[in-house]
Amino acid sequence: MPNLLERSILLTIGAASLSRDFAEALTADFMGRGQKTSEQGREAAGELLERARDETRAARSRIDASLQRTFRDMGLATAEQMEEMELKLAQLEHRLSLLEQAQATEEQKKEDE
Repeated sequence: MPNLLERSILLTIGAASLSRDFAEALTADFMGRGQKTSEQGREAAGELLERARDETRAARSRIDASLQRTFRDMGLATAEQMEEMELKLAQLEHRLSLLEQAQATEEQKKEDE
């Protein structure tokens, strides 16, 4: 588990680094071209934000997949599997109570005879 946490942190740092690298490259490109208008600045900022969002989504997706694999390898149940088990347990408890009631009724009949 510590290895997974370390990998997740490194992945997050990598995504942040990519965003910073992209911002620096974009700034250098505009500075090199001498294009500094406010409209171009807004466009650049929009591109940067969209790229950062995409990288964040991709990083989250990779982290989620990695965590799910790790949890599965550890034998941990998912929330959905736990809900299914709880439902099955409730059904079994209900059936058991019905059987106990039926047995008690039979015993009562035998005593009455």
